[in-house]
Amino acid sequence: MDKYKSYWLHQLELSKEIPLEIERKEIEFPSQLMRVYEVSYRSLYQETIYGWLIEPKGKTNYPLVIDFIGYMNHLESPLQFTQWLNAGCGVLVTDSRGQGGRTKDSHPYSTHHEERLMACGFLEKNDFYLRRLYWDALRLIDVSQELPLVDKNHVFIHGTSQGGGIGLFANSLTPHKIRYGFYDVPSHSHLTHRVEKGTGSYKGIHDFLKEKPDKQVLVEECLAYFDIKNFVSEIENPLLVSVGEADPICPKEDFFESYKRITAPKELDIYKAPGHGGGGFKHIEKILTYLLREIDGETK
Repeated sequence: MDKYKSYWLHQLELSKEIPLEIERKEIEFPSQLMRVYEVSYRSLYQETIYGWLIEPKGKTNYPLVIDFIGYMNHLESPLQFTQWLNAGCGVLVTDSRGQGGRTKDSHPYSTHHEERLMACGFLEKNDFYLRRLYWDALRLIDVSQELPLVDKNHVFIHGTSQGGGIGLFANSLTPHKIRYGFYDVPSHSHLTHRVEKGTGSYKGIHDFLKEKPDKQVLVEECLAYFDIKNFVSEIENPLLVSVGEADPICPKEDFFESYKRITAPKELDIYKAPGHGGGGFKHIEKILTYLLREIDGETK
């Protein structure tokens, strides 16, 4: 077993020592289609992670999509996630730590701290901000297994950008069964190159190393524990992934370093639209087609 996987298996054991302390409270929402609950649970450093469980009204034993959102996005309205309700699925989604929503990032950093979250704590693996996000993601899948009306044989993961990378990481290491993974323009792949070029949220680390190049080896050693290319070979369920031909935020070439290591059934769509938008609604329609096929029990 390599040292990266060994480290994270140890983190999973540490995680078991913190009770989830799931709380769920229904909130009013004007819809005939969905019932919305505020959900919270505990994670690393006893941080409370806040989000929503959105259930299809009148449905029991429903499929569930665990949705990981993009960097510095936050929950605004359950209407952000109605595409999953259209497929008859419930949704479990949270605000990411410190990224503008209700979930805080209150534990202090012992190495490097600045306003750009992805540049916090990256000099030591136990201090890095991304460790906190990965913990939260793995524990969110744990939460899904405790929800009484969820069909545990039909749990799906979706993620976009930051959420795509987080979802792929969590999909790699969760002990729970995932039916299918859908990942759009995913981040957190080939991190040494991301830092070298300063793309997306990794510009903060890029800027730091321009000032302190003597820390290059130390930083690269830390980032390897969070680079999804070192974990995706563990995924067993099928995947549908999208990238953008000219994405300047999460360049497709960096994700290819992870994609080629995935041994599970996989499919990759490359969209030519400029920017970081991926396939937009066209790709969402494809995801819904795959979701419905899986829910109906058809094979690919």
